[in-house]
Amino acid sequence: MMNKVNGFFLHIACLVLVATMIMAVANMVLRPFGYPITGSFELMGFGSAIVTALGLGYSYEKKAHIAVDILFKHFSKGARKILSFLGQMVCSLFFFAISWKMSLLALNFMENGELSETLCIPFYPVTMTVALGVLILGINLFATGLKTLLSKDKEVKR
Repeated sequence: MMNKVNGFFLHIACLVLVATMIMAVANMVLRPFGYPITGSFELMGFGSAIVTALGLGYSYEKKAHIAVDILFKHFSKGARKILSFLGQMVCSLFFFAISWKMSLLALNFMENGELSETLCIPFYPVTMTVALGVLILGINLFATGLKTLLSKDKEVKR
């Protein structure tokens, strides 16, 4: 189930990335002719935040992150399983907390009518999208932790 959710958000991230790239190239081409795209840096910043956040779950699922296990490999298989579970639970709680606080920040932006400086675009949709991406990462970590704990195999698959 999570792989479908991760794939869905990855597709959205890809669309935003392509749109951001097209806008950046158009700005570079039009600028020498005196027609720069107003607010292009704002839009690239918003696009980058969305692409990064919505790609987190997929990146975690595909193990496209670094893992430092210098000490981890010296523990017994059972200890690795327990430590892996605990680490995934702590990380999931951390990302749930980040998502919660970012959601509150987005609601604050919405209530106060915070807008970007150049284009006057509301901040809250982007902030809420980043909170959603972080939440998806937290759910992935939590689900992996449960799989680790419930697996019959004593070896942790990293």
